[in-house]
Amino acid sequence: MIRRISVGTVFKLVGVGLLFSLLPFTILMGCTAALGLNTLSWNNEPLHGWVALVASPFIGVFLVAVFTMFLGTTTAFGLWVYSWLGPFGISFKPAEQGIGPAAQPADAA
Repeated sequence: MIRRISVGTVFKLVGVGLLFSLLPFTILMGCTAALGLNTLSWNNEPLHGWVALVASPFIGVFLVAVFTMFLGTTTAFGLWVYSWLGPFGISFKPAEQGIGPAAQPADAA
C-alpha cells in the first residue's frame, strides 16, 4: 500500500514504456518507408529511401519526448487526485541480487 508515487517515478515509467514501444514502431515504419510505402512523413511530406531510415529514430525520440511530457503530466496529476481517496496498492516483483555484472561488488574477484 502506498500513499503517493513521486512525479519523477511517473515520468520515468511513462518515458521508458513509450521508448520501448514507440521507437521500435517508428523504426519499423522507417523500414517500410525505405521500401516505398508512405508510412513516414515530416511536415506533410512523405519520406522515402535512406532518408526515411535515418529520420525514423529521430522522429521516434521526438514522439517519445512529446508524449512523455503530455502523458506524464496528466498521469501524475490524475494519480495526485486519486491519492486524496486514500492509499492504493501496487504489486511489484523485487529485483534479484546479482542479476548482472553491475550488481557485483568491485572487490568480488
